[in-house]
Amino acid sequence: MATAALILAIVALLIAYLAVRRAGALDERLSRANSNYMELRAELSETRAKLDARLVDLRVDLQRQAGKLRFEPGMTIAEALALHPRVGEVLARFQLTGCSDCAISDVDTLAGACQSYGLDQNALMAALAELAEPAAAAVKPINILEKRVNL
Repeated sequence: MATAALILAIVALLIAYLAVRRAGALDERLSRANSNYMELRAELSETRAKLDARLVDLRVDLQRQAGKLRFEPGMTIAEALALHPRVGEVLARFQLTGCSDCAISDVDTLAGACQSYGLDQNALMAALAELAEPAAAAVKPINILEKRVNL
């Protein structure tokens, strides 16, 4: 009887040893899968950010082509911020850094901000106009109907 119990204990230990080894291998596979998942998630996040930025650029280009990308002194700061994603950078150059979070950005105009803070309105409007008409946008498209091709 003692021999049978000893054999049974040895078999149980062997099964436990194999189970621990299998669990270790599964844990390693799970770690690799989790690592791959995190890498893919980071890549997806990066790709989404690039696509979002590209979408903003395309919307700005579409507004520019339609002639709707214009900054006027009478527009509110909130309207200007909504018109182009880089307006906040321009305002920051003129020490108007809190405009995107400011409660009066919905009522204060660009002209009003210049007057309130003693800023050069012409310089601010020129800087905003550069967003609306960058040098690259000034390149005229080629009219292919005017070109002749000699074959």
